[in-house]
Amino acid sequence: MPLDIHVFRTLSDNAGALLHDPASGACAAIDVPNAGEVLAAAGAKGWAISQILVTHEHADHIQGIAALKQATGARVYAPAAARGGAPVDVVIGEGDHVALGGDDFEVWATPGHAEGHVSLISRASALALVGDVVFVMGCGRVMPGRMEAMWTSLSRLMALPDATRLITGHDYTLSNARFAAAMDPGNPAVAARLAEAEAAKAAGRFWALTTIAEEKATNPFFRAGETALAATLGLVGKPAGEIFAALREAKNKF
Repeated sequence: MPLDIHVFRTLSDNAGALLHDPASGACAAIDVPNAGEVLAAAGAKGWAISQILVTHEHADHIQGIAALKQATGARVYAPAAARGGAPVDVVIGEGDHVALGGDDFEVWATPGHAEGHVSLISRASALALVGDVVFVMGCGRVMPGRMEAMWTSLSRLMALPDATRLITGHDYTLSNARFAAAMDPGNPAVAARLAEAEAAKAAGRFWALTTIAEEKATNPFFRAGETALAATLGLVGKPAGEIFAALREAKNKF
């Protein structure tokens, strides 16, 4: 039986996310920007949170964990770097596995945005919890000196099957879509997604769920090896990792 997924806005643009296994009743919160908002979302669904899965150590992803754990007794699975800001029951890292009901999540180290960043991958559910490594049509800011690490992390995620759904950490979709259109102006898929992002913003719709296929078609950071992107930056013939770094610097100034 597939996992139920609920993604919602918390704080101003963070993604709150809940995964629920209908067979066992197990429910996991993915990061906790705000405990009250996560509890309210779970209550509205009638789900009892039993686990907290953490992607990385930044405060806006872990600041609500202590309160949520106190309210629910949930077991916290997090990278070691999160221990300074949250009560962690089980430290997770590359090669570990976390069970949610009958589902199994592989833990991948995906540094670049944060040194302790991990992504959790369920092959059975075709689902990846990618935190701030990937956003809809974008990627997270990169730590100084860690462009190569971020490109490696992105490349690894890009190799997942096209149908894999990605739960991302923020909704920066409209800004990302505008940047993608500037970098890849001849791409009709980007133009269509920009129009969708503008409509979503106007309607107040939160957008932090995407797929590998959609990102391959429209995310400039996924398309760093494409000639069109290289031409925009004057880097035709350069390695994809170098083009990615130039794109990320351009986005920082966009």
